[in-house]
Amino acid sequence: MFFKKKNKTFTSVIIPAAGSGKRMGADKNKIFLELLNIPVLARTLSVFNDMDEINEIIVVASENDIFEVSALAESYGISKLKSVVLGGAERQDSVRNGLRELSPESEIVLIHDAARPLIQKEVIKEIIENVKLFGASACGAKCKNTVKLIDDDGYIKETLNRDYLLEIHTPQGFKSDLITSAYENADKNGFTATDDCMVAEHFGAKIKVVFEGTDNIKITTYDDLAIAEQILEKRGEK
Repeated sequence: MFFKKKNKTFTSVIIPAAGSGKRMGADKNKIFLELLNIPVLARTLSVFNDMDEINEIIVVASENDIFEVSALAESYGISKLKSVVLGGAERQDSVRNGLRELSPESEIVLIHDAARPLIQKEVIKEIIENVKLFGASACGAKCKNTVKLIDDDGYIKETLNRDYLLEIHTPQGFKSDLITSAYENADKNGFTATDDCMVAEHFGAKIKVVFEGTDNIKITTYDDLAIAEQILEKRGEK
């Protein structure tokens, strides 16, 4: 008797990339700045493009950057790029636009910051496996600093237990129908969030954490670029 081999879970990636270089004082979107001679966005896209687990990539860009993103993807052989779509006023609006572009067969969606080019494949794989088991998963690093809660007047109110504090990173992964419904719920209730986990939390989802190190930094300053170069060199990557 022959059994038909089950196809792998169809996994999509949404890359919000509609930011700018204002905080860096750059004259262009920071994702186009070079990190060891390769644009930040190209490094980010390549990580996902080279993974068998990933089926499609959707980039959300500002109107001024859509052509350049498309050209960059072609130049660096990003074969899994499905589309480059227009971003919104806020990150939440951009992700919503990306969700509308998901293929009908999409079962899992990962949402990852374009400016986090150092994400490692092992972490991505673990998030995907957790989404299969729990419905939602995200990565982050345990907080190393002592964190204080202050009151409205700026006085320390409480010292928080850092054993339970996490610096949340991306990718953040979800069953596709879960995060789509969560965004619809947020729209319906006028709920605004600072990340996709928050949207899912508001919808009642429980999110499993994947603990990682501090290498998965977000490029927001030129100092971050310098640190990222050091990390890549330490890894032996070029």
